[in-house]
Amino acid sequence: MKPAAAPFPWDEIMAFGLGRLGWPPAVFWAASPREVAAALRAQNPGRTGQAPGRSVIEALMAAHPDGPVGPASNLPCEVPHAR
Repeated sequence: MKPAAAPFPWDEIMAFGLGRLGWPPAVFWAASPREVAAALRAQNPGRTGQAPGRSVIEALMAAHPDGPVGPASNLPCEVPHAR
């Protein structure tokens, strides 16, 4: 038996078209599914829906390490206490 299809996400699509895009109802309801999908892609260019792989994360971590950077990086880490 074929699994039931997920219901169409009307609430999300309406919030996107009427809310985020600010389309008046007449424009929203006149838009084809292909036009709504194109508008959604335009709002999220380059998104594939997949998380970056380990190699991408490691490359980002190497390029942007944690820790102090710049002129303040050679300052002592400990703060002297008042006596």
